[in-house]
Amino acid sequence: MNRSTGPSLAIIVALTDPSPDLDATLDRFAGEAGSCGEVLILDASGTVEAADLAGRFANVRVIARPRGRLAPSLWRDGLLATDADLVAITTAQMTPGPGWIAALTDRLRETGASGVGGPIEPGSPLGPTDRAVALLRYANYFGPLPDSSRIDPPGDNALYLRARLMAVESTWRDGFWEVEVHQGLRRLGDSLAMADRAVVTFLGGGGLISMARQRFRHARRYATGRSAGLSVPARISRILGSPLVPPLLGWRIVRALRGRGMALAPWISSVPSLAILATIWAIGEAVGTWPPSRRQEILTPLISEVA
Repeated sequence: MNRSTGPSLAIIVALTDPSPDLDATLDRFAGEAGSCGEVLILDASGTVEAADLAGRFANVRVIARPRGRLAPSLWRDGLLATDADLVAITTAQMTPGPGWIAALTDRLRETGASGVGGPIEPGSPLGPTDRAVALLRYANYFGPLPDSSRIDPPGDNALYLRARLMAVESTWRDGFWEVEVHQGLRRLGDSLAMADRAVVTFLGGGGLISMARQRFRHARRYATGRSAGLSVPARISRILGSPLVPPLLGWRIVRALRGRGMALAPWISSVPSLAILATIWAIGEAVGTWPPSRRQEILTPLISEVA
């Protein structure tokens, strides 16, 4: 895309699972992008007809990707497909509130940050599995944010200066894992911020099996990066501690809800799904922590079965 005629804003929307509300979601994102921006749908679900969308949305572009790709991989591909000055990343399970982009860009200018994020609110109604996903992934981003200065932008609701992301390209060439990208930006002296008014709502839509597979793969990738450079005894110590991960996640969720003055009772129905997903995450961490030289030999059957 020619930089002189390209959009000033690109909203990269990762689509990993079929979305029954995709048209309504895209209508909101397209409205936020406006005439000077575009929406990139990175479709790994195999359910989007590019020609059909092009007839209804002038500023929506579909990029088909292989099925099974995770959101960080899709965000990376979206970044490589645009040269817009501002790049927002999110997923098709989110829908933006009015003025979402304006709130993000205003905060970007106010703070001089390289990236700005916003709160993620649970939609209503959500089924038990979706409520479990909301707790496990987004409870720390529920509003009102108790202290936004201590929270990094979430991958599912963030806006970045693309030039600054290109300065740390090595951190996202294998996938846009926001923790690693943010570490790279901070090493360059850049700052990050949150915009309390830039709210997106989590709509859910993924089944328990699909979410379990995704959580396993995310956890495995997270643990592989986190354990890089550790000795074998240190890795084994972390693996032995993996049974503590589900209760630790539960404690963090309860703390997040109470810190926002939210009652626990409405979330009780999500506990069985939450327990399954937290356990899957713990297993994924253990697999990702295992010494690489032995992981393929011993754990390939388990990885193939779950992932």
